[in-house]
Amino acid sequence: MPRHQEPDTMPTIEDKRDPIFPVYLPLKIFDNEEYDCRTPEEWILLGLEPGSHERKPVPGKALLPTDDVLGHEDPKSQKLIYKWTDVGVLDYDKETKLYLVHKTDENGLVRDEEGRPILNGGVTPEGRAPLLPCQYWVSRVCLLFLAEDPRVFAQRVVSADSLRKKTQALLLYHLYVDCMPTDGLNSISEESLGRMRLLAVHTPNLKEGKRVLDRLCRLEKEVRLDYERAMNKISFDKVVLSKPQTFSYVTLPDKDEEKVPEKGMEHKAEALSSAPGLRF
Repeated sequence: MPRHQEPDTMPTIEDKRDPIFPVYLPLKIFDNEEYDCRTPEEWILLGLEPGSHERKPVPGKALLPTDDVLGHEDPKSQKLIYKWTDVGVLDYDKETKLYLVHKTDENGLVRDEEGRPILNGGVTPEGRAPLLPCQYWVSRVCLLFLAEDPRVFAQRVVSADSLRKKTQALLLYHLYVDCMPTDGLNSISEESLGRMRLLAVHTPNLKEGKRVLDRLCRLEKEVRLDYERAMNKISFDKVVLSKPQTFSYVTLPDKDEEKVPEKGMEHKAEALSSAPGLRF
């Protein structure tokens, strides 16, 4: 959905607020389903009363456009305004993982164009009718069931948004590094490449030939490129860390902490040699 950003209020590089780059990744792909207390099927079955075969809409709130006409024609239009709206959840699609919701009327009821209640997700013996202007397919992260804890749902949305921002920032980081020039960099030494080539060619059951040599040439180019990229990455990280105010819009990847073993190799060898059935 669109984000309305006024040109006069756009954050600058020096600001430590939201990134200056627009968000282009959909929020639903970062949704964590572990926050859910019910399965989609269980949510839909809440509309089925004991002893009844007619399933009613499940009450909830969904983030929907206020203009239903433009909302269906161009859901990403900058002219649209999205608000949390009272809805009745009609159905769920397993393939797309989307919920079908219907906006309630002024009386808080879910009715069709003729004022009749919508039951069983709007599916009749003839099948499902075309979507009404007030009906939408939405993702779970944009749908709050009234039967769930709103605080948990808020944490779910915040978690998805945080992961999306981090992912987009890392994608931009790798783009910066990939776009850095490699001219003038110290390439990997021929001695190191020679050792790699020797180990690769002397692999058992590998016969030398034109096809193998062609592939070795391709692999050598990849190794050179990876080496040069690693050198650029080191230089880029050093510059970003030295000028955090200037590069406040750059997010560096998290460094993996090295795990120090509790015991050294000697203790490990002693433990293996003392194990039953093992002889060295």
